[in-house]
Amino acid sequence: MGGPELPGRARWLAPITVGLLFVLTIGAFGLSQRLKREPLVIDRVSFQAAGVGEGEPKRNVFSPNGDCRRDYMVIRFRTTKSDRADVEVIGPGDIPVRLLAENRFFKRYREHEIVWDGRKDNGNVPRTNTFRVRVTMKSLDRVLYLPDRIRLHAFPPGDSLCEVPGSDQPGGVPEPTGADR
Repeated sequence: MGGPELPGRARWLAPITVGLLFVLTIGAFGLSQRLKREPLVIDRVSFQAAGVGEGEPKRNVFSPNGDCRRDYMVIRFRTTKSDRADVEVIGPGDIPVRLLAENRFFKRYREHEIVWDGRKDNGNVPRTNTFRVRVTMKSLDRVLYLPDRIRLHAFPPGDSLCEVPGSDQPGGVPEPTGADR
């Protein structure tokens, strides 16, 4: 007792559909493997709060409260392709907090350094939270989020250590060097 006999063309519909899905699955697998082998557009990413040594923990935590301890965050990365890009700090809910670089040219295979003073575009310090860095590559038409997150703690300053020898900037904030000026 089988089901009703299907007309001529309908009998072939299920096997053709299964075969087509099989071929598309193999193609998608091949494409994903090819994309995995492509080089990264941005690599060698690091965040370092001012005054934190190489071996110290919590290098990505800072508090821009004017006491010259961890008052700003240095963001470093290398690009493997040349392009113009915007670099933004993004808050919770993917809301832009600060535009750090607009339409800046990033040359391939160069290290880049950008300093965030912990302020929003309007000059205020945001609430204590976790932030990400988003890089929008213009001609490559790619939006990239740097790995890891920056933690900002907005608490009152302690004793001031703002007399930093060898610094011309108020609060000891260094100027960006090289091509990123």
